[in-house]
Order: sequence, then C-alpha cells, then structure tokens
Amino acid sequence: MSKKKKDWKTEKERLLRLDREVRRKEYRRQDFMPLEKIPTWREENITSDKEDVELTGGGGAGGLSDKVSLYKGDITILEVDAIVNAANSSLLGGGGVDGCIHKAAGSCLYEECLSLKGCETGKAKITCGYDLPAKYVIHTVGPVARGHVGPTESSDLASCYQNSLRLMEEHNLRTVAFPCISTGIYGFPNDPAADIALKTVKEWIQQNPDKITRVIFCVFLENDFAIYKKKMSDFFKDHGEEVTEKLPQGDDTPPLSKSATKEGGENNEGEQEPDDDKEEEEEEERDDDVPLNNDVEMLSQNPEENTAGDEPNQEQQDEEKESQDKDEDMAVEDGKKDSEEKGLDTENTEDKADKKEPEAKMEEEDTANSAKDKEGVSSSNAGDEDEMVDSVEPSASAASVQPKDSAKKNE
Repeated sequence: MSKKKKDWKTEKERLLRLDREVRRKEYRRQDFMPLEKIPTWREENITSDKEDVELTGGGGAGGLSDKVSLYKGDITILEVDAIVNAANSSLLGGGGVDGCIHKAAGSCLYEECLSLKGCETGKAKITCGYDLPAKYVIHTVGPVARGHVGPTESSDLASCYQNSLRLMEEHNLRTVAFPCISTGIYGFPNDPAADIALKTVKEWIQQNPDKITRVIFCVFLENDFAIYKKKMSDFFKDHGEEVTEKLPQGDDTPPLSKSATKEGGENNEGEQEPDDDKEEEEEEERDDDVPLNNDVEMLSQNPEENTAGDEPNQEQQDEEKESQDKDEDMAVEDGKKDSEEKGLDTENTEDKADKKEPEAKMEEEDTANSAKDKEGVSSSNAGDEDEMVDSVEPSASAASVQPKDSAKKNE
C-alpha cells in the first residue's frame, strides 16, 4: 500500500502556518537541537557567572560574539529559521551536505527545487524545510576551485554568504546555520574559505545588527572545527574589549555585575565605623581569654559538631592531665639518672686524690734521703776546714727544710 504523494505547495503552506510546538511533531527526527542549547561564542568562552552574560544581553542584543556560534555536528537537526545548503547548480541534490539535507527534508524538497530551474554560482534561492526542524532551506552554489583560488573564486564565495543573508532579511528570518561552502568536492581550501566566511558574516552583522539574532557556523570535520575556533577568536573578540572598558585601571579582580558592585559599595560605606569598633573589642577579648575565643569560633563554624555538649572537652582535659603526669614522671627519672652520673664523677675524683697522696709521700722520702747524704759528706770534711763546716751546715739545714715545705704544699 503506497502513500499518496504530497503536493509540495500545499504541504509548504500547511507547515508554515503551524506554530513551533505543533510543528515539532512533524519533524522526521526527534533528536533535534534547539537554538537555546547552542551557546554563543561569548557564552562558550566566558568564565564568569550568568549575570555577566545578562548585562551584555546574551540573547543577541550584545556585541558580535553574542550573535555567532560554532557548532560541530549534523546541520539537519538544528532547529533554526533556516539552514544553508551547499548545493550544485541543479539544486536537485548530490553528495555531501547537499544529499543529507535532501534526504532529511523528504521528497517535497526535491519537487520544489525542481520548480526553481537551477541556480547560478554565487547566487541563492530559498525553499521550505518540510520534514527538517529548520523552517527554510537556503540553497547557494559555491565556486569550483579545485585548489586554485583567484579573485573570481573568492568573490563568488563571498557572494554565497551575502546573498543567503539577504534572503534571510527578505523573509524576516533571524537565525541561520551555514555549512562550509565549496570546501568539499569543489576543492576550495579550508583556511581561506573560513576567512571569507567569517569576514563576510562579520561585516553583514555590523551593518545590520538589529536584523539578525544568531549565525551558526556548522562544521562537520575536526580540521574545519580547529580552523574556525582559532579564527573566530580573532574575528569576534568584542567581549574582551568591553570587559577592559568596564574594569577600572589597576583593578585585577574579575568582572562582577553592576548591581552586585553597587550593593557591595553601599554596604561597605555604611558599615566601616561599627566594624572598626568590633575589631578593637574582639582584640581585647582575645588578649584576656584566648582559649574562650577559640571555642566560640569553633562553635560558630561547626554548630552541628558542637551540639554534643561538654563531654568531649572533659575527655580532652583528662587526656591532657595524663600526658602532663607522664611528662613529670619522665622528668623525675631523668633527674635520678643525672644524680647517679654526678656520683660516679665524684668517686672518680676521690680515687684520683688517693692516688696522688702516696706519690707525695714518696717524694718526701726521696728528699729526706738526699739530705742525709749531704750531711754525711759535710761531716767527713769537717776536720779539714772549719769554714766549710759552717757553710755546709746551714745549707744542709736549708735543704732539710725545703722538702718539708714542699710536702706541706702537696698535702
């Protein structure tokens, strides 16, 4: 049983009358991507909170980076006003993105394109989106470069973007997604093609800021994604310029919302003096009773942990007392050891003194013997010379006296 063939004119008229919620039931694929889930270039690179985005009108009322997006994936699932098809001159479908769009949109797209009688290079024509989430499809024919890029190829590629945007304006459309035009089988180099696309779109947005909400650069290959990501940072960098204007000189703090900074300034002005008094009082209290303040701080920081009462504190005190007792016992033992060591030192000194006494006695005996020998010599010579006796006797007596004095000194 075959389905009845739809008339593209009737189907187009019916679909364009439906609102979004009803039309969503007509999508061939339900895994569509709504515009709200595709971040703008500013949102993708911003690091501050949502308030900063709202200040610049993140929905498209802000700068250039609020009006463009970079998306890597399938262009046929994007729920926008129009997607652009990199078509061939017949507009009847082909390979690459052209064949994917025709397949996803259904047979009515082919029938309408057949009625358009083809399209010239650099020009663009518009049809209904039919089974696609996009309302419209804008078909444009890019230049065939085959690796050679001259003034004609560059001008024709720029015309593809310009004419597609012009059709958007004529049909009061505000959101559009562009693929990489002519970079596939037509052989236009990816890098210069991205330059032309970004430059043309940027100029058009600057000339028509109120006529566009979002332009999405939809890429499929990782190579194109890397090229666009790098170049878009150069083409659409108004976010950094606006932030530097808002921040005062010498202020390295991150940007905050105006309302937050105003409220913070008013509160700080009104609470300066009371805060100073409180700080002085707190310092005095800390000097008087430091442990008490520490307990208060811990209670204020962790109220749930301190609801158990004073039992944990009592246990801590008991543990501290036990540790102190242990320290005192250790100190007593150390004192005993020191006293024992000192006793050993005194014994050693006494032994040394005892050893020195016999040595002193031996010295005294030696000196006495020497004195006796001298007296014997003096007596034998007494008969010869009387004067020598007189001289020897005093010397002997002096010699006998000197050892006694030395002995006394040693004692």
